[in-house]
Amino acid sequence: MNFEFEGKSLILIEQRTAVITEIERTIFTRQYNLIPKHYKIFSTNSIPMLYAIWEGFIQNIFGLYIDGINSLQLPLFDLHESIVIYCMERKFRQLKNYPQDTRRKINYINNMRAFYANEYRELPRVIDTQSNVGLEVLNKLLLQFNIDKYPDYWQDYSHPVSLKDTFKLFLRLRNKVAHGGELLPDDSINRDEYQRFKKLVIDLMYDIRDKMLNNLNNSKFKRL
Repeated sequence: MNFEFEGKSLILIEQRTAVITEIERTIFTRQYNLIPKHYKIFSTNSIPMLYAIWEGFIQNIFGLYIDGINSLQLPLFDLHESIVIYCMERKFRQLKNYPQDTRRKINYINNMRAFYANEYRELPRVIDTQSNVGLEVLNKLLLQFNIDKYPDYWQDYSHPVSLKDTFKLFLRLRNKVAHGGELLPDDSINRDEYQRFKKLVIDLMYDIRDKMLNNLNNSKFKRL
């Protein structure tokens, strides 16, 4: 049992759930008696705020998961192949864009030689969320670490609207507001809409934690 991951990840979720709930209480209840102008401003921006919490969580939970793997100090090539690829591509961007200049090629080869000289390599903690963590990006990140991905239809997100479609709407609303677009009348954000995406984020936070705990406890990050 990876107790450090278990404890830190739970705190991570509880802290973010508290903030998510506080946003709802502040904007969508009558506690602060917001005037209509202020209500419209804050309710519209509630989705980008919720998304920021979601993306921050993804960065942090993967960081904790990587910390759990790094703490074992395993040789790099004892790890699952997809994790090795992740490490290599983060370390050597030239793998995706091979240099043309001879001096850059020599520097690249020398760095590779130094890299392979050590059996143990610490996995980089930063992941690429592409600033757009929908279902496709989330699944790509999970598969990079040999964690089971999500189907388009999952648990409560099977009927009448799928997980894929729920995510698509969440990102569409977030991107429209964040990028300065105008919301259509049907896109107005009220408490029901906020609660819908609040549930999505909280459901996934706990389930992603469970997936990662399962992988750590069953050494699924190791090479097959």
